Amino acid sequence: MKDYDQTLRIVGKFGRYQKSLLILIFIPVLIGTCHSFIQVFAAGKSDHWCQSWQHENCNELNITNMECNKLKREISVPAKVTDQNQTVFEQCVKYDTSAIDLKTALDLDGNINTSQQISCDEGWVYDRSNFPSTIIIDFELVCEKSFLPNMAQSAYFVGFLCGSAVVGLASDILGRRTTLLICLLMTLAVGIATTFTPTIWFYIVCRFLIGVPIMGIALVCFVYANELVSPSRRTFVGNALWIFYAAGYAILAGLAKLIPNWRLLHLVISLPYIPTIILVCIFVPESPRWLLVKGKIDNAQKVLRKVARINRKKLPENFLLDFEDTEKEQKPKEAKGTLSDFVRSPLLLFMTIIMCFNWAVQSLVYYGLSLSTSTLGIDPYISFLVSGAIEIPAYLLCMYLAEWLGRKGATFSTMVIGGLCCCATPFIPLGISRATVAMVGKFCITISFSVVYTWSAELVPTPLRTSGMGLFSLSSRIGGISTPIVLLLDEIWKELPTIVLGSFSIIASLLCLLLPETKGRPLPSTAGDIKHFYRKSNDLKTLEQQVD
Repeated sequence: MKDYDQTLRIVGKFGRYQKSLLILIFIPVLIGTCHSFIQVFAAGKSDHWCQSWQHENCNELNITNMECNKLKREISVPAKVTDQNQTVFEQCVKYDTSAIDLKTALDLDGNINTSQQISCDEGWVYDRSNFPSTIIIDFELVCEKSFLPNMAQSAYFVGFLCGSAVVGLASDILGRRTTLLICLLMTLAVGIATTFTPTIWFYIVCRFLIGVPIMGIALVCFVYANELVSPSRRTFVGNALWIFYAAGYAILAGLAKLIPNWRLLHLVISLPYIPTIILVCIFVPESPRWLLVKGKIDNAQKVLRKVARINRKKLPENFLLDFEDTEKEQKPKEAKGTLSDFVRSPLLLFMTIIMCFNWAVQSLVYYGLSLSTSTLGIDPYISFLVSGAIEIPAYLLCMYLAEWLGRKGATFSTMVIGGLCCCATPFIPLGISRATVAMVGKFCITISFSVVYTWSAELVPTPLRTSGMGLFSLSSRIGGISTPIVLLLDEIWKELPTIVLGSFSIIASLLCLLLPETKGRPLPSTAGDIKHFYRKSNDLKTLEQQVD
């Protein structure tokens, strides 16, 4: 065979073997979505207030325990009335009730005659109507500790960053299958350990450790899938992977509703890795392309013959014997680029900075909207389910939108609409209306995130493409790490995080206008080719003026 892609045409470029194997290797991606967003439920925020008269009950009043706690709150916790005529109770201070018991306070109709406020010395009471069991409740992560749940999510994204760097290298050295199995085993072990975490700090470490293999699983499965099919099917495979990813949303929403205990939920989403590991060991071979690159011709031939047999293709006995010789003859000598090459071309550097910022913003807004679905004023499980479900049509639509409006037009329009929706959300009453606008924003940012991936690859010259995509991916991880920090701004004003997300989205969309369109244009081969390839575009004049 002349090359690997020609070999795939003979053994079956997208037959029964590839279809069944893709479903199997995409299952870990689906489960990984649950780990990525379990924080929405494991750290779900609920109303809380200072505990008072902890060891006294309201048995004589014939009311429930929660009604009793709310009665204690009305007597012992300071409150204020908002402009909307709503009573808002303080969450971190209470009146000093040490000199009076509950029965006496009730006899006085709550007039306990004290104005001295103290901190919550008896702990807190939590409204468990939406989230009966969370790390916030178990570890009392409120008031001065309220930043710790967000810190745990940031640690997860730091794990993402490390995973993208380490696992990619490991898969090239150890192989796709071996690396996938290591990631699956690590996820299983850390997931089970998280179930028994004794402290918030142990939980934070576990979130970091599980972020590494979750990112690795997505990366390895994507690479493996693309090496298994012909080039004409790779776009379809990429979108299929993201659909599995989005399906994980629906599964997590259902599981979280059925299993309200955060520890048990962690265990339930980790245990499916056991049968997955067994199935991968039995049915998933090493990537034949990786085997060929490593010179393991006999092993590659066994895999490809199995592919052909299941795809019902007939092969000559020596169909692969020519491959070893012709591969060496036809292997092109490509110019290799480094990150320093981005600095040498002012135009390329300018474009790279804009695209890095765009990737960071895409990740920031995407995860910001995904992690804050419980604040929209509707059932948090339904809002999370819808947030994931709308990604499926978004992934399908992005392919057509990128061709219809072009890469730049699709990215700009969806980011502007998404940003405006974010900025408008705080001014819409809680409930269906606010949730609808927020979901439109999520739909748009999902499309733009998908389109910008293709656009970025088409902007960077061939020798720098791998380095460039790695740099953009790094920027995306930085955006993800920043997301929980931005969400902490709700301590200043509840609606501030959404305003910040929307503002960044609009700024990034405007900067996109300074980049050239790539639809239907040849890819640049060198950094110096950028002007040549885009000189017919008015974008070049704009870019040159900015650089000069």
